[in-house]
Amino acid sequence: MLYQTEGIVLSSVDLGEHDRIVTLLTLQKGLVRAVVRGARKPNSRLAAVTQPFSRADFQLYGRGSSLERVIQVSPLDSHPGIVSDYARVVYASYLAEIVSGLMPEHERNSGVYHLFIAILAGLQEARELWTVARWAELRLLKSAGFMPSLESCLKCGKVPVGTTYFSAPAGGVLCDKCHAKEEGPGILMPVSSGSIKTLSLIAASPNRPNVVARGQVRDEAAKMMREYVAHVLGKRPKSLSLVEKLEDEGA
Repeated sequence: MLYQTEGIVLSSVDLGEHDRIVTLLTLQKGLVRAVVRGARKPNSRLAAVTQPFSRADFQLYGRGSSLERVIQVSPLDSHPGIVSDYARVVYASYLAEIVSGLMPEHERNSGVYHLFIAILAGLQEARELWTVARWAELRLLKSAGFMPSLESCLKCGKVPVGTTYFSAPAGGVLCDKCHAKEEGPGILMPVSSGSIKTLSLIAASPNRPNVVARGQVRDEAAKMMREYVAHVLGKRPKSLSLVEKLEDEGA
């Protein structure tokens, strides 16, 4: 079946000498994997629009199998502000991995599609990439039904007072009294009220928030989200080590 849809390249891998396989987040059919014939040939008109984070109108041919074929591409936005900056590329790659891990193939989700457009716009425009990354993580997790519980204890439902613990396997925070009863795999992470408040503020914002975190709060909140994302996906995203290095350096 031949069809047309707007889409964003999440990732690409080389295939043979001349071709490329792209993973697309599309408006019409959700996550799609497709072969782009001749994308690696010299002077190929398809080379630029099959690079990660390119948004374009794609004409695709699929026969119900997992791998489709790109017939024609009309570019819309290459996101030059991202691809020309190493830190922005790292964050975009990490968030694209989250999308790929959360989204089922061939299942339309226009909300996630438009959300990822907003995420890429945020990465391209914002100075505080840390905040964009936390906001993007939380919004993507929420869209897939994995929003962590941040404001009340998962066990008793009360707002934690004093020492608070975050459990990635449990999916949120535990108060000091209830954390002792928590069983099962995973490490309970003691976290400050500042870290919880920061993530709660970011999570409550439907649009990219103007939140700046520093020091212990910044480090704890990032670690909480890394642990939780890895748990939900069932693996650490490949780009996560690069994100950790950037954030250790203050990016």
